[in-house]
Amino acid sequence: MKTIKRLSLYLCLMLISSTALAQMYKWVDEQGNISYSDQPPYNGAKQLDTPPLPTMQATSVPKKNKPAAEEETEEATVYTSLAITSPKDDMTIRDNSGNFSVSASIEPALNTAQGHSLSLSMDGKVIKANSSSSSFSLSNIDRGTHKFMVMVIDKGGKPLLKSKSITVHLFRQVARRKQAQ
Repeated sequence: MKTIKRLSLYLCLMLISSTALAQMYKWVDEQGNISYSDQPPYNGAKQLDTPPLPTMQATSVPKKNKPAAEEETEEATVYTSLAITSPKDDMTIRDNSGNFSVSASIEPALNTAQGHSLSLSMDGKVIKANSSSSSFSLSNIDRGTHKFMVMVIDKGGKPLLKSKSITVHLFRQVARRKQAQ
């Protein structure tokens, strides 16, 4: 198998090198037409010297520097408030499927152009991350008491602002079966 690969490589190299070394010929026929070819049609053809292929040095593309005004606007977004608006703190939610939504308000509006996003944590663990929406739909949450908090995260993953934590009590009714005796 290796010999077949090597043989095909050598054949390709020979074909490439033969085209690179090909001669060019020019002649004028009886009607005065000028013709060119890589093979002389008859003895009256003149061999031409092929000019070297033109080459150019690659140019490097300069890195874009952000204008000072842009850099200032990126640093200018300072969030003044972030709060969970729904559900209310210490609220009891009754849903047998464990589905509900958490909504937050933020001032000023979330600056997604700078890579900022919202993240929702439940009981100290992030459950929804990199959201541009201030509303989070949750499903199949276990019954019991849970603490929720929303954070504004920059593009590097650093928290910029955290909301106050709220407590939510989720009630999921369980139908108990009687044991067979």
